Amino acid sequence: MKNTRNRRTVRVALKLPGKVADFIVRAQSIHDTMGANTTTLPSPTPALTILQSHISDLVTKEAATKARTTGAAADRDAAMKIVADDLNSERGYVEQLVNADTANAVTIAEDAGMMLRKVTSRNKPDLATKAGATSGTVRVFAKATKGAKTNFWQYSLDGGKTWIDLLPTTGANTSLHDLTPGTIVSFRQRVITKMGLGDWGQPVSTLVI
Repeated sequence: MKNTRNRRTVRVALKLPGKVADFIVRAQSIHDTMGANTTTLPSPTPALTILQSHISDLVTKEAATKARTTGAAADRDAAMKIVADDLNSERGYVEQLVNADTANAVTIAEDAGMMLRKVTSRNKPDLATKAGATSGTVRVFAKATKGAKTNFWQYSLDGGKTWIDLLPTTGANTSLHDLTPGTIVSFRQRVITKMGLGDWGQPVSTLVI
């Protein structure tokens, strides 16, 4: 039986502050984090050297604004917009990588100093995770499938290279215990109905706390 679930685009968020000083710190942090992870992010757009030059220009113009130089505030605002545009381009680049390798989406976003955008309840994901009551526990929830008789689950600790079976459930949820905090675990699920066994759904990854 073919899987009829629609694959949703995973969105990446920057969360840029409005205050200029905090904006500069955030922009520099994204630049430095991306620069430290060139294996994950081989071709940033724009190049990090360009982003750095624009951040440095913003720093200079913010200093002139603090010194109350005539016209400096307008120049600073223009420079801030350029950096914001750069960062949005970097976000788009990271988002492409994330959607090409959703099993490692969390890691890719973190390697860019960014984060995955939370899906609103209006766009409830097919699969979601939540930290359990004790450290090292992850709870997993799937959208209920009409006519589902059994839910099958697997998890991976190596980004989806190998998968380990969990016990099947009749309900659309399961949990995994005794994981190591700080590791990233991926889950996937499929169901069996009167039409047969479905394909594995899109994996979801989470950081164990």
